[in-house]
Amino acid sequence: MKFKMTVMAAAIAFSGTALANGNVSNVDQVGYDNDVSVSQYTQGWGGNNTSGVSQDGVGNGATVHQQGWWGYNVSDIDQEGLGNDADVFQNGTNNSAAITQSGQFNSSDSQQIGTQNVLEVNQEGAKNSASTYQNGWNNFADISQSGFANSSDTVQDGKYNIAQVRQNGVKNASDITQSGINNYADVDQDGRFNDSTIVQAGTGNVAEVLQRDTKNTADITQDGKYNTATVDQSNFNNDAIIVQNGRNHYSEVTQSGYNDLADSFQSGNGHYSSITQAASSGYLGGLMSLATNTATHVQMGHNNAATTSQVGGGNTAHVFQN
Repeated sequence: MKFKMTVMAAAIAFSGTALANGNVSNVDQVGYDNDVSVSQYTQGWGGNNTSGVSQDGVGNGATVHQQGWWGYNVSDIDQEGLGNDADVFQNGTNNSAAITQSGQFNSSDSQQIGTQNVLEVNQEGAKNSASTYQNGWNNFADISQSGFANSSDTVQDGKYNIAQVRQNGVKNASDITQSGINNYADVDQDGRFNDSTIVQAGTGNVAEVLQRDTKNTADITQDGKYNTATVDQSNFNNDAIIVQNGRNHYSEVTQSGYNDLADSFQSGNGHYSSITQAASSGYLGGLMSLATNTATHVQMGHNNAATTSQVGGGNTAHVFQN
């Protein structure tokens, strides 16, 4: 399941008319100790704040704070090289923000409160980090980071939540917390110290984590209604835990190679769980030893089913059904 919406498309979708009777700010900077701070406020009906910031090289930073109810806050920050930093705080109805950063000390902190939030963050190289917080109604967040110290922390609150994170190389980690109604979270990480935690609460929960090589760990916790969770991890220090609670559970863990461990705990209603691990051989004390597979399914009342498939290593499997 893939979903993508640009900020400009969101702004057009939210608005029946062009942005009108409000604050407009446009800043363009090139070279050296760049710094920008924009604050926009509107009162009453139909006040629209727009801000665009574009910075080029060296000490970049930018802070935009927008606030207006029954209007449209739009913020666009574009930064290029060295000390990148971006901070957007929006308040009021129909928020949208896009942050694009390129090289070195990237960081982004975005906060949206109010209805129909949309957010995109795109960062490239060096010390990437992004933290996103959204509040009520049509939340959507798309974070894409590329190389070095990647980390992302996304919290969404209520209604049509979607969050996607794409991270590429080295210190990947992602933490997504979603709360009620149509939750969906998708994390795709590529290489090195991968780690992912997704916590979802009520109604249409789906969570997918796909991690590639090195120190994979994934932890998915879901609460109620139409739960689905899949974890697909590949080579090295795999570990996966899926905990699901009430309603139409489905859980799948596929791990391929080395120190696989998988747990799946499901509770009442439509359970199904499948764990597939395929361990490769490693070396211990100069001697070849097979990797340690372990799998545990625990399922409680109603339509239980469980499948475990392990290949090669000190396999162990526990299945408890009720």
